[in-house]
Amino acid sequence: MNRTAERTTKGAGNPPASAGARGRSNASALLSQVATLEAENQRRENAGVRDKRVNPNDTQSLEGFYIAAWTRKVEQIGELNFPEVARHLNLSTGPVLDVSIRADGSLQEVRIIRSSGNAELDRAAQRIVRLGAPYAPFSASLRQRYEVLHIARPWRFEPSGRLRTR
Repeated sequence: MNRTAERTTKGAGNPPASAGARGRSNASALLSQVATLEAENQRRENAGVRDKRVNPNDTQSLEGFYIAAWTRKVEQIGELNFPEVARHLNLSTGPVLDVSIRADGSLQEVRIIRSSGNAELDRAAQRIVRLGAPYAPFSASLRQRYEVLHIARPWRFEPSGRLRTR
């Protein structure tokens, strides 16, 4: 069911879910999405594609260092190109994007895996990623290991004009 339908159903006499229940529901949905992405990654590995879904908490590996630099660049671009709609919405959650970067730094794909509930804000997040491309090419050692890195990150547009992708 899409968010509009959920709001319509909730407004039709059903009591609103508690904040705790919504939080658990969002966490369960996000875990389900991560499991789906991991299964897709496993399928690709079995097909011989050398790609890696990067753990957002990884700060020690080559891919973790690459993603940390990518995050800094995207957040800087996002703050310079902050969507005006985000200043007025004050959403509690933003979109979750799945970004695929090739070894040469080009974008393979930018997908929304969970919407913010606002299509304009979702498109703005995708636009920010595209504005930053191409990204830095992988180092020689990272390129030997992987052809593509996948980054799934939640985005938070703060009314102050700050973007967080962590």
